[in-house]
Amino acid sequence: MVLLLMAGCSSVHRKPVPIDKMDSATIPGMPGIRDWSDRPSRHFQEDLVQAVRDGWATEASVTGDHPVNVLVLSGGGSNGAFGAGFLNGWSESGTRPVFKLVTGISTGALTAPYAFLGPDYDDELETVFTNVTNKDIYTIRNPLVVFKKDSLATTKPLARKIEEVVTAELLAAIAEEHSKGRRLFVATTNLDTQRLVVWNMGAIAASGHPGSLELFRSVLLASSSIPVAFPPVYFEVEVDGERYDEMHVDGGVMAELFLWGAMVDIAEATRQLQVDQTKRPEVSIYVIRNGQIDASIEQVRPNLVNIATRSMITLLKSVATADLLRIWALSERHGIDFNYVGIPHTHSEATVSAFNPAEMRRLFDLGRELALAPGSWRSDPPPWVQ
Repeated sequence: MVLLLMAGCSSVHRKPVPIDKMDSATIPGMPGIRDWSDRPSRHFQEDLVQAVRDGWATEASVTGDHPVNVLVLSGGGSNGAFGAGFLNGWSESGTRPVFKLVTGISTGALTAPYAFLGPDYDDELETVFTNVTNKDIYTIRNPLVVFKKDSLATTKPLARKIEEVVTAELLAAIAEEHSKGRRLFVATTNLDTQRLVVWNMGAIAASGHPGSLELFRSVLLASSSIPVAFPPVYFEVEVDGERYDEMHVDGGVMAELFLWGAMVDIAEATRQLQVDQTKRPEVSIYVIRNGQIDASIEQVRPNLVNIATRSMITLLKSVATADLLRIWALSERHGIDFNYVGIPHTHSEATVSAFNPAEMRRLFDLGRELALAPGSWRSDPPPWVQ
């Protein structure tokens, strides 16, 4: 009852997009850098074709001479240390490819820029995921005012950390790779519309817009903002010359993994490019799940915290499995080499919202060891859902 009475006392003021105009809102000065994940996108369709043509100018990847490699990074909070360690070990093994496309969501969104830029950024990736504590991520609000706010904690520390590591130099490096036909995508959840939004981060970096660096940082923050615990990120948008705001939170609310979804028509892109199907390059998808995939059976203690925690973990695992199966089915249909890895059920996960350096180092080392060990990749869907 107290929650219900105080819910109307929020001190957060908004100018939300009118419902009948939500479908046409754009970022001022940067049209075409994002779109819904659940419908065909003219912007992303054109970008796919352009990406291939840009690649033709710098490499022979579309002629079959070089494979096309795609990396998909999941959410998982502090378990993102596992993926960071895996990427480091993969580099050490000497088998880590250059990725044509990298997608990231939630903690995977924070990993994605480093994974996109390659092994030269492994040290920075290790630092980000092994040397942070709770105080580097969030600050708990005063309980006396929390119900007038939009979250239990603030993420000003995380915003400062993102500002520290996402520099103009990093943005320029991403823009350069984007010009070569490589792509970097991050997803957020638009709470107003209950839809997943995919952002073309390379296009933002290469836009030349004076607000591109700030927007890039804000998208990463939004994709990592666990609702209720962390505040939403409000994006200024424009419709018919008038400014409004959108409320975005963690992309993991809608998906734990994502690829193209319904956004692009691969067959149509192939037709436009007039690609000879007999010379189609080998395509491989690599999915790193920052969490366990297989069922983890345990006896749940009958108290509120344990039941709530177990339920949330089960929900996120179910979402991740559905996303994984969707990507696997897409791979099967198009003859794509499919590979995924996650935290083995024999190793415990970290608490998603607890950033303990010792635990994150443990997971980082586990990921690194798995990447260096033969046979870590799996190519079939999780056996517990077959």
